[in-house]
Amino acid sequence: MVTRTIADLASRLAATHGRKLIRFGAVSAFNVVLGQLLLYGAQVVLDWRPVVANMVTVILGAVPAYLLSRYWVWEKRDKNQLMSEIVPFWTMALIGFALSTAAVWYVDVRWAASPIVVNLTNLSAFGVVWVAKFFVLDRILFKTDPVQATAGV
Repeated sequence: MVTRTIADLASRLAATHGRKLIRFGAVSAFNVVLGQLLLYGAQVVLDWRPVVANMVTVILGAVPAYLLSRYWVWEKRDKNQLMSEIVPFWTMALIGFALSTAAVWYVDVRWAASPIVVNLTNLSAFGVVWVAKFFVLDRILFKTDPVQATAGV
């Protein structure tokens, strides 16, 4: 019975948000690879402390995340809206920033973590907010008019 409910939910999500979910997944995958490479490089090549490396790479990664999400996933072409798009997006980015930085700080202080452990900690922290982020972006930030959405199909 639960399997049927999950299958129904997955089917409805795919029908309603399939293209966006695939694109959001692709953007997320790109940002994960970019962020993980930057984070690892900052620690190993630049010899930055884990927390500093995490902070800088999260901030740098938020820029392509916003641009790719806005223009490719949600296909917005109008002017960027400060209060309805930019501020909420960066607020969510800051939540991920705070969560990942706190987690990285904890593993670094607690276990003097290796760069790989720091990367996995960062990845786990962002994984926590990934699903919620899609729905917040879809339903609030880049919400499209239903008439406009069906016209573009």
